[in-house]
Amino acid sequence: MIDDRVKIRCPKCTRIFSDRAQRVRDGYQVNCANCSRLLTLNRDSEDPFIRRALKTARETRAALEAVPVTTRMDMSVRSQ
Repeated sequence: MIDDRVKIRCPKCTRIFSDRAQRVRDGYQVNCANCSRLLTLNRDSEDPFIRRALKTARETRAALEAVPVTTRMDMSVRSQ
């Protein structure tokens, strides 16, 4: 089973939170779950943790797309 959550580290408070890989893309904005700072995830960011989150999300989406649809549906039914 593939985990579709991506860990994101806030550059302000350095706490780690997660979001779904389908949402995490270049230009995506999210509030830190701890300090509520608005983060804009940008592949040109100087923060290596933001670049890593984007890369992990891209790889996770590719892995999920490689799984047959029927298998994905079976996994979603089991998780409910």
